Amino acid sequence: MSNFFVPINKAELDWHGALPFSKRYDDVYHSSDGGINQALHVFIDGNDLIKRWQLFSNDKPQTFTIAETGFGIGLNFLVSWSLWEQYAPKSCQLHFISCEKHPLSLTDLTKGLAFWPQLAIQAQQLIASYPVLTPGYHHLSFCEGRVTLTLMLGDALECYEQLLICGEPSLEKQLRTTFVDAWFLDGFAPSKNKSMWSDALIKIIAMLSKEHTTLATYTAAGSVKTNLNQNGFAVEKRKGFGQKRHMICAYFVQGSKQKTAKRHTPWHVSIPEKHSSKSAVILGAGLAGCFTAYALNKRGWNVTLIDELGQVGKSGSANQQAVLFPKLSAYHSPLTQFMLAAFLYATQVYQRILKQTKIGELCGSLLLAYSDKEKLAQSSLHSWLAHYPELGSLVDTQQASDLAGFLLDKPGLYIPLSGWINSPELCQFLVNREGISLVTNSSVNHLVFDKRWIVNNLEAEVLILANGYKINSFKETEHLPVKPIRGQMTAILSTEQSARLKLPLCGDGHVLPSLNGMHQLGATYELKTAESQIKSHDDQINLAKLRQLVPEILWSEEVKNHWAGVRASTPDYLPLVGKIAMAEQFMQQFASLETNAKRWIAQAGPYYPGLYACAGFGSRGLTTIPLCAEWLASMINNEIGCLPRNLQQALSPARFLRKNIIRGAIKID
Repeated sequence: MSNFFVPINKAELDWHGALPFSKRYDDVYHSSDGGINQALHVFIDGNDLIKRWQLFSNDKPQTFTIAETGFGIGLNFLVSWSLWEQYAPKSCQLHFISCEKHPLSLTDLTKGLAFWPQLAIQAQQLIASYPVLTPGYHHLSFCEGRVTLTLMLGDALECYEQLLICGEPSLEKQLRTTFVDAWFLDGFAPSKNKSMWSDALIKIIAMLSKEHTTLATYTAAGSVKTNLNQNGFAVEKRKGFGQKRHMICAYFVQGSKQKTAKRHTPWHVSIPEKHSSKSAVILGAGLAGCFTAYALNKRGWNVTLIDELGQVGKSGSANQQAVLFPKLSAYHSPLTQFMLAAFLYATQVYQRILKQTKIGELCGSLLLAYSDKEKLAQSSLHSWLAHYPELGSLVDTQQASDLAGFLLDKPGLYIPLSGWINSPELCQFLVNREGISLVTNSSVNHLVFDKRWIVNNLEAEVLILANGYKINSFKETEHLPVKPIRGQMTAILSTEQSARLKLPLCGDGHVLPSLNGMHQLGATYELKTAESQIKSHDDQINLAKLRQLVPEILWSEEVKNHWAGVRASTPDYLPLVGKIAMAEQFMQQFASLETNAKRWIAQAGPYYPGLYACAGFGSRGLTTIPLCAEWLASMINNEIGCLPRNLQQALSPARFLRKNIIRGAIKID
């Protein structure tokens, strides 16, 4: 049975002038002697960050990772961001990872940061991007990707444990390509919040650290010093800030003894590999390919897109009014967790893009309660949405009618962050960058690997398959369970009455507001069909669904245009994102999982070098692709990723091989 999402409990504050005070922990968020000065003395100087950043070379782009145990009001992040812009080369990236169990409301955050005009530029951007406070990871991007923030909401131990690959210290070191460079230990005082300074958390901090990773904290408590020493950190006391006599600085000593934490067989990762050149080839120039090219290009990669059609954004990505639409659920599962995280990330991405180019609008959308099943599903959201009205609200028939712009006969679910985007124009926007090239009208029938991947006379260390339902057409990928689903959209003329529609209406089918005198409606679902020919019968199906969805409106019967494409779907409705396994070797290596699915096997999985998948998005690609592309690019670029381990595993193309082993579906001699 599924579990309910547990909402995040926000911080409860008292204000002592400019000083925020936690009622829950009976402690201040920063020193009364000045929050910025405390951040500079304790965390910036304590980790010697400015000097380290000044040593970076513009000719060698790199990512510097800071991890923090308590986000609080965000001062440490904003100070680090401000100084990074001053002292680090423009070619380098800052990845700031932080955690907060009880985050501030947007109102409290705004009030708190207003006291620091020195950080107003950065603070305004953080406030504008501050996420809906749902549990899990939230990935925010600033300065065109030069600064990123992964804000984890929840218990620190649980959140940071999800950053581990396997949890076994020696193997963790072997399999990691990227470690934290500097730690900010900034929870409430150890006497007020012991869990933030526990031995269990320090063990995880040690596993995420490499030799000479630095650490700083405002406290000098003996228990903290002992835990750090026991887990491999060399510790020294320094002069504290303000009224604090002492603080702790430390650095990690490689090879120190650590007790083993809970272990997870690392089947979802490969032996680490580093790429000598930042060049990649992507098959497929739809949304998946274009977003992945964009995410890699931001990191300094040169990317070539290959597509069998004449331009980007065709085939399954040719929808001129694609709906940004989440699948909200009050129940927690890998699917619902991923869909929520992907939707919230996508809204941030599209809000930024729409400020640069008018290719759609985020005007909200309305999911009508068109069946008893849908009514039940929507009613189950009532308690969850009470905590998160930003995500959606249940509306009655009158409210739904007011939102739509004309009379409706059904209640529904209003999703204010939703809207629509022109997918072909979005693809054009994403690839219109120096360092991204396009090869069109080029079919790829087979793959060749000889130290590098060779595709149609192009060579690259990294090859990404973003070619939709055709991803399993190669011998390397034939085991991937992707099925084609044909869909057809229909465009009809708008009428005086229908032109009043103000937002996308969804149900069994959907209809978009009038654009250029036409409504887009659809789409059909034809399973196991990969043909994209237009069928007049499908136009009639779409029209019938429309009349059933909104029967009272005078809709035009005149079909002016239509479009058909083929979706790529998977059995569990999650996409395929990550490295592609060598199927036979994988089944042999992990065969013993059949008798114990949680068996510890101290080996990474066997994967093709430099071969990745980004496909299987079904009908929700506009919603899910941005986060998947960002995660994939971070993986390829050897960064600490923006997804927790459980979602990395849930998206891994190798998950179906693992499931087949556990079910005993495939026997290896």
